[in-house]
Amino acid sequence: MAIFFPFSATIHQENGLYTSICPEADIICKGITVEEAIENLKNEVEKFLGEELSQGFSKIIFY
Repeated sequence: MAIFFPFSATIHQENGLYTSICPEADIICKGITVEEAIENLKNEVEKFLGEELSQGFSKIIFY
């Protein structure tokens, strides 16, 4: 049985870098582009879970 837990990502731009935050896993990453910040966050969440985040993020918020 698979259990789906929705992970969200919040993206914030500051000083030329993008900060991505996953509040459910309490993980913060940075990237030069939005895509890089999201990919870095996805990789860290997968390490946290010990498995692939196959569904991606259920919601991505930019501010």
